[in-house]
Amino acid sequence: MATPILPQIKNIVFLMLENRSFDNLLGWLYTGTTPPRNFWPTNSPKQFNGLVFGRFSNPDSNGKAIDVIPISDDIWKTGYAIPYRDPYEALRAGNSEDPRDPGDNWYGVMNQLFGNQQIIPGLPSPSSGIPQMKGFLQDYYSFSDGTWAGQDILWTYSSSQAKVINLLAGIHAVSDRWFCSVPSETNPNRAYSICGTSLGRESNLHWSAQEQFNTKTIFNWLAEANPPKSWGLYFTDQWVGTKSYTEYTFPQMSQARGGEIASLQTFYTRAKAGNLPAFTYLEPTWTSLSADGTDYHPNSHIFPGENFLREIYLAITSGPQYRRKETLFIITFDEHGGTYDHVAPPWGALNPDGRNGIENGFKFDLFGARVPTIFVSPLLPSSTVFREPEGSTYPFDHASFVATILKWAGVTPTVAAHGKRVAAAPTFEALFSLQAVNEETASLDQLQPSPAPAAPPGPAHPAGSAKELGALLQGIPVVPARVILGRSKTLDAVQAEAARYRQDPEKFEALLET
Repeated sequence: MATPILPQIKNIVFLMLENRSFDNLLGWLYTGTTPPRNFWPTNSPKQFNGLVFGRFSNPDSNGKAIDVIPISDDIWKTGYAIPYRDPYEALRAGNSEDPRDPGDNWYGVMNQLFGNQQIIPGLPSPSSGIPQMKGFLQDYYSFSDGTWAGQDILWTYSSSQAKVINLLAGIHAVSDRWFCSVPSETNPNRAYSICGTSLGRESNLHWSAQEQFNTKTIFNWLAEANPPKSWGLYFTDQWVGTKSYTEYTFPQMSQARGGEIASLQTFYTRAKAGNLPAFTYLEPTWTSLSADGTDYHPNSHIFPGENFLREIYLAITSGPQYRRKETLFIITFDEHGGTYDHVAPPWGALNPDGRNGIENGFKFDLFGARVPTIFVSPLLPSSTVFREPEGSTYPFDHASFVATILKWAGVTPTVAAHGKRVAAAPTFEALFSLQAVNEETASLDQLQPSPAPAAPPGPAHPAGSAKELGALLQGIPVVPARVILGRSKTLDAVQAEAARYRQDPEKFEALLET
């Protein structure tokens, strides 16, 4: 065991949200306002790497440059969820279970990064050069219904539209150079943030996102530290059976001692009482095919996510542990989810365990797109923009969470055998002061999100409205509910499938795993 880092931080709260790029939510954070007051490292560029009017674009099918712009007030006020459709998320799109399956084409994240007016012909490699970030419009338009000519994939939220997350980024510390670990979707990236590897999975195994990664997790190493670190997982949605997404997807965490898996309400109770565990892991509610979750996932409206983030933030910052200046609250996103970002992810990422991609042979040598990452702590100066440490070979990615948290627990990353990526990942302990340097927190009034429309328009499931489907699927876990929606084209079909589930849930779920 090594000497623990960050002894001044007694508890860490970790919230990973879903499928938004940095530019999509925070690109206009410092546009037209006072610039950031602090940059870390101190010799890094003294400029926030956000969006600039008229500088960034993607070509349409005719080669015309379409600018990246904020969402117009007219569109915003009508309540449309932007983007209007859920973009491709996999490294290479294509899954026989997915109604958007493009067949043998190379649509997907690699096409977003390396394509332009034309789709890419195959898997890029370092010899392909730096991603030009010109394929988002072409990739998105390939399956969109033509609404706004697909240009909504280049529409980004202003700081007043995504008010809560922008306010927290401005008051606290935000990284404008944090990359997701894989240029792909949820499961591989969440695996890197918890395990430091995706065990060779370059995309979700199933369209429903149901799969398991049978390897040690950060929870196991916290439990085995000397002394052990207590931990808690708090959730709302049941994923499969009675288990949450994280508990089901990472089964070895159930072997970790000294932990608690409980409802999100337990988190709120503990935060108020000042007895959160050393490491708190939070799950949002998951956006399904027809309902809004609190995870920010397209194509839901961001309002539920904004309100959820507000509630979590207020619970933490008003609690005794934060007031004692001993808390770090981490806000991040698993992946960019197909939404636009202008910064090219770098080549040179380390393959953690020598396994190449199961589907297409991806070598895990390219980072994914930038995602919002915000640190909330009184031990960080207000209005800070941070990047990887000076001299670091690699940028921050999700492996940096594992590496830093292991060191905080006194566990050497190389001893933890989380693979080469975690062992070499830059850590962020040098950002923090030993004493409080930021007494500012956002108030309840400041954190009121932009009002949500009463009935935001948007693409409906062919079987019916979100309200109708929600009533039929009430109480059914997320994965079987997604499968039911994917199979069903009418309300009667949804009702019949829901009845089949309720008649024998174990049999229904067992069939999902075959």
